[in-house]
Amino acid sequence: MFMRFIIIFIFIVHFLNQNTIAAEGGYSNYLPGSYGDFGMALSPTETWTIRNDTYYYDASTSRAVQGGNLVTDLDLQFLMNFTTLLYKPEFKIFGAQYTTGIFIPFVNLNTEASLKVKEGSGSQVLNARDSATGLGDVSLIPFALFWSEGNIHSSFAHYVIIPSGDYDVNNSINNGLNYWSFDTNLAITYLNLETGHDFSFNLGHIYNTENEDTNYQTGQEIHLDIALNQFFSDSFAVGIHGFYLNQFTGDSGSGALLGDFKAEVVGVGPALLWNTKISNQDVSFIAKWLHEVKAENRLEGDHLFLSFAFDW
Repeated sequence: MFMRFIIIFIFIVHFLNQNTIAAEGGYSNYLPGSYGDFGMALSPTETWTIRNDTYYYDASTSRAVQGGNLVTDLDLQFLMNFTTLLYKPEFKIFGAQYTTGIFIPFVNLNTEASLKVKEGSGSQVLNARDSATGLGDVSLIPFALFWSEGNIHSSFAHYVIIPSGDYDVNNSINNGLNYWSFDTNLAITYLNLETGHDFSFNLGHIYNTENEDTNYQTGQEIHLDIALNQFFSDSFAVGIHGFYLNQFTGDSGSGALLGDFKAEVVGVGPALLWNTKISNQDVSFIAKWLHEVKAENRLEGDHLFLSFAFDW
């Protein structure tokens, strides 16, 4: 059964890769590694779940569009602390456990790039550095539905990313992206408690609205997150995690200076899970590092997560 799920996953990656194909600023509202890790399709065990992630992304790209200007040799350092709060009432839909929640990010960004500024009919190139700190774009989770049957667990969830972060078109970097995103996800987990095998994947589709300040609309995206984990006990597990993003429609609008731009990125890396008790409260600690091994028309770098979570 475990090998069957691995074969299915390989097939999905191969299918998506047949349409190998950027996003405004070189990144979008898709955050690799944040769509679950160990047992990602398992329902929360208690009424409330809180998770806190400290996330760091260090990346670069040769060209991108920011604030209506073309930039080259862009370097980005992105530090985020985000809290996810889930509420699980005693309520079911279609036999599935219903859950709702919110994702609240606080960000610190630093960029350095060569900036090509439009001036009338001409332009000039400047070396630019900028930074931004504050509330990022909040995500609402209007519903997440969880089913379970034996070793197979599945979930169907929808995320609405709200342009709540500060945004100024005159800045080269901002707390938010200034557009809405609608992200629909299906996740499946195979978890064998006897062998400790855990194979999980999450397949999602993101529709992005237009940034009206720049007339730039980032194309639609498909993302796939995978986790191959081994539990050695109830308190310790290791895994190999990966992700794949394919932007299958091009960027559009008068602000899309690079034209019908499309992005693709692949990343993989190790993950650790440690469960323990603190003041009689079960707490999970997670660490993972995802290295982008291939990126096309998008920032390329490394994602690092240090997280903890607990239910009550």
